[in-house]
Amino acid sequence: MAKTRITLGLPYHPRTRALIDGEIAIDGYELEITHDPSAGERHYRFAQGEWDIGEYSAATFLRTREKGFRFLALPIFFERGPRQRNIYHCEGKLNHPNELKGKKIGCFRYGATAVVWARGFLLDEYGLKTTDMNWYVSGREVYIGRELPVKVERLDPPPPFGHEKPHLAKLLSQGDIHAALVAGDSGYPGLFGGGVLPKAMGEFPGVKPLFDDAEEIIRWVREKRIYPIIHLIAMKEEAIEKYSDLPAKLLEAFREAKKLATKYLTAEQIAGQEREKAAIGEDPYAYMMGETEKRTILALARYQVEQGLIKESPPLESLFVREAFI
Repeated sequence: MAKTRITLGLPYHPRTRALIDGEIAIDGYELEITHDPSAGERHYRFAQGEWDIGEYSAATFLRTREKGFRFLALPIFFERGPRQRNIYHCEGKLNHPNELKGKKIGCFRYGATAVVWARGFLLDEYGLKTTDMNWYVSGREVYIGRELPVKVERLDPPPPFGHEKPHLAKLLSQGDIHAALVAGDSGYPGLFGGGVLPKAMGEFPGVKPLFDDAEEIIRWVREKRIYPIIHLIAMKEEAIEKYSDLPAKLLEAFREAKKLATKYLTAEQIAGQEREKAAIGEDPYAYMMGETEKRTILALARYQVEQGLIKESPPLESLFVREAFI
């Protein structure tokens, strides 16, 4: 019997390599996987309905669900990590985060998940409302869907996906914006520092993370019991309706691929992931809907309501495949 063809848009990542390379198969299904574009472009193409299953921005997922896009999420929380290190300033031009009130803040996309989390952190920790600041966007949005409560200045035309950060770093260094919220360095670099983002943003004088105290960042995660979800795996509802066994098989396949990920990691990366698990007290990539995951999704929804991106927080059960709660 011919296998059913399923299309996926995934990153070529250690936790997906076994799937992409064909080491893990899904019984009864033939997987056609695209992994070449940047994450932003993949998310955009999934939102346009190009694939049955795709890695997807968690914040965009909530917005498209509210607008009636027929997607459901799997409890495969692919990219995670605190967003404090994604908030940049120019050294000597900002003494305290409260000084951002009334200032112009740059971001690569207003609706990007990393930006939503960063604004949420500034709200909860410093009382900075989204409407307290002016916004500048250097890149192309994946999906907004609502009229925003703030005026947003945009770079026109925007650069291609993946090329939005240098422009923000230059403006920040020159003093044309007062902070920048960007994506990058999930996982253990988000907790402990390092990674590629400081170098990418540090090409212009004085541009540095506003928050870089690892102990304080870990304290925040443990105290809030929130570990930000950046990307998840979503699928079209029509695929779930046609192939009722597919969600469970996908979950098992992704979990198996995760077990094989160490083959594609360096010793330093393996050690970093172990430090990450120890610091937060659990495995953030267990691909399950635990209490931390539930609290995290609800926080992401709350932040998007405050930021004018969704109208109200949806019930968790309406967002995920039923296998997420088994």
